[in-house]
Amino acid sequence: MRTGVKAAKTCMEHKRSNMALKALGKVSGYQELIKTSGEEVTKDDQDICDKLLAEYYILRTAVAWHMEQLDIAEHMYHKSTSHEKKLDAATTESLADVLFEMGKELLNKKQYKLSIKWSQRAFDVINGWQLDELSNDASELRISIMQVLIKALICLEDDDSLAEAQKLLDILEREVGDKLVVLLLHLEILSAPNCKKFDSSAYSDVIIRIMRVVYLTEPNFNLLMFHIRKLNDKSPSLACCTIEELLSKRILVDGLSEFVERILVTRVWMEVGHGDDDDRTQYLDTILSKILANIKNPISPQATLAAQTLIWKKIESNYATAQYEKAKRWCELAKHPIFEKSGELNMAKISRKLLLCALAKKEMSNAREIFFSMTEAARNEPLSRFLMYKIAVRSGDDDMAVECLHKISSATVNDPSLLYACCLDSQQIGNKPQLLVTLQLVLDKFRYETPPGTHLPSLLRLTIGLMIGMYDETIKPGVKHELNIVEKLCATFESAASLISQARDSTKSNDLVWSIDEHEWFSKKSYNLAIKNLSDWHPRQTLRMLHSCLVFINKHPLDISQQISDNLSLRKLFCEFTAATATIVLARAEDSIEIQLQQYLNIRKHIHSFEAVLEVKKDVMDMQAREDLNRKLSILIAFDFEAACRLKAWDDLEKIVFKAHISKTGRIYEIMADCILCADIPAQALVAILKKIINEAWKAETLDTAKLAKYMRCLFQIAISENAELAEELLNQVQIHAEEALETDQKYPTEELEWIAIRAFNHAVDLYCCHDDDRFINWSSKSLNIAQFCMDDGALKRSLQNKIMKMKLDV
Repeated sequence: MRTGVKAAKTCMEHKRSNMALKALGKVSGYQELIKTSGEEVTKDDQDICDKLLAEYYILRTAVAWHMEQLDIAEHMYHKSTSHEKKLDAATTESLADVLFEMGKELLNKKQYKLSIKWSQRAFDVINGWQLDELSNDASELRISIMQVLIKALICLEDDDSLAEAQKLLDILEREVGDKLVVLLLHLEILSAPNCKKFDSSAYSDVIIRIMRVVYLTEPNFNLLMFHIRKLNDKSPSLACCTIEELLSKRILVDGLSEFVERILVTRVWMEVGHGDDDDRTQYLDTILSKILANIKNPISPQATLAAQTLIWKKIESNYATAQYEKAKRWCELAKHPIFEKSGELNMAKISRKLLLCALAKKEMSNAREIFFSMTEAARNEPLSRFLMYKIAVRSGDDDMAVECLHKISSATVNDPSLLYACCLDSQQIGNKPQLLVTLQLVLDKFRYETPPGTHLPSLLRLTIGLMIGMYDETIKPGVKHELNIVEKLCATFESAASLISQARDSTKSNDLVWSIDEHEWFSKKSYNLAIKNLSDWHPRQTLRMLHSCLVFINKHPLDISQQISDNLSLRKLFCEFTAATATIVLARAEDSIEIQLQQYLNIRKHIHSFEAVLEVKKDVMDMQAREDLNRKLSILIAFDFEAACRLKAWDDLEKIVFKAHISKTGRIYEIMADCILCADIPAQALVAILKKIINEAWKAETLDTAKLAKYMRCLFQIAISENAELAEELLNQVQIHAEEALETDQKYPTEELEWIAIRAFNHAVDLYCCHDDDRFINWSSKSLNIAQFCMDDGALKRSLQNKIMKMKLDV
């Protein structure tokens, strides 16, 4: 029987309930033998048998419990207790231990009433003996039994059970004092769900008692922190005091540096979680300083990150609710020296939040101090520079604003978001110059490769619209004139023209970006600006704007309606005309010969383009438009003649003179004549071209007689030196013009006739001296023929005749 009981115990120790049941089954056969043995068994043997039988029932109780056969366990328990008076101390402890394990297991399974029942039985069994009669482990077993019993009573969540638990705990406390298990049970009773009111003060006192009696091992520290956090849910202020007590009375005093960081982070977490409005950052700063003074070094990066993450939540919540002063104080707390190992990126983030607070409070000087207190690397981060840009714009520091823009531009390679934000900020506060600088930076940055989501034409239009608005403001009375804005305006249109050219020359499709509407907008806007400010702008600026307009027109998509095509052609004609006019002004004032010649060459290009477009479109124009364009063409022909003279394109002059017939006034011939007379042209070419001009003008009957006489005189003066035969022809032509003029209101000027007649007679005298009699007679006769038309009553003619008579020649 002893062997069977021992075997069953071994099986139970190895949790082999089935094997234990088989062993006990063998033992059960000896029960009847013991009962029928009678007087054959001695008293000592009977005591041993009774003990073994009791142990058998105890083991049967344990096996039934393990096999979840509670009814059998109940039966076997009663069997074992019927021999209670016969149990020795060891058997009693064994029974109590089995009952305790049953109660504990049932507690874990949340079968609280059954747990109380079996735990109470265990308590009753072990209480039947004095503790000094039991083994040394009996005392701990009794405490464990009471612990399970108290916990089960608490879990029933009714007032009677809670009162019973408190009564048992009081007994236990009187017996063992401030033992950890007792104090923990106190905490459980205080936090029981059916407690009418949570006693935060008592709970805190118990935690402090635990703190004083336990060794601060890792598990004990975790236990304390668990209950402090639990207290924090009920009473944050008491929890803060409790954790500070732990810090000052145990952690720092005992030099337990391994727990300092966890205490610090938890304390910060508790402060951050306060729901009240009290700003206790100064008090928390004092605690951090106290910790730093004791540990001498900053906390680890991991602990710093945890603490600053908690503080950051508080910063964000205060900032979101516009409590900028509180947010500022939390930022300053996050920069405490104990967080020195935070890392530059985190410190920069906190400093930027300080900048935002200063901006919100409009403390610009304070914001500048914060910015310049940052490290250079932190200052040059794009976000830092963006905030400093906002500060600079609001404090009127344009140089700093521009510097920040350039830093942002260079740092953000493919992301224009911050530059757009700068644009938006400048626009919101109405700082147009800064908005313009920012937009131009964006355009310069993404001129050649536009990032996704950016519509470049829209950016250009926004920039141009801003410039036009700024320029219109500068021309108001009392406003300082800003010439530079016109240069920027021209440069922006030139950029747009360049981009359109690149887009059209590219193989990629750009119709979605540079649509027909975009072309129309840019061409109309550039043309209107040039014409509107023609009298105010320098010709070079007007010319730049017109050149851009011509690019927009020339690069216009081909799939357009006839009406749009006609409008573009008309706009191009006006552009070419105005461009040629502006260029002639620049060319005439240019000191550099090389530049001047290039400008004259450009003039001719504009004129030829004008002629080509007009030739194609003249048939679809109405009479009024054709007449206006013909007037413009006559002006351009005069410019073309001047340019050809400057470029020494002598072969082109005759063609240009021929085209002048389109003009209905003689002014164009006068201009050509004046121009050719001033040109450094070979005499032969000069004579030929001037004669052509005079003939065309006379043929068109648009040149008055006085002008004609002057040009004939000039032509004759040149011809008589270079080509005598041509000079003779000119004398005949002068005679014809003078004779025809007699029949008009405009007589040929007498002084002009006198000059030519006398000059011809003098040439005849020269021939006479050379003994060239035939030619003398010819020239003298022609001089007399011209002299007869002088309005001097024949005085000049008689005078010339007398001179001839004196030379004894019979004319």
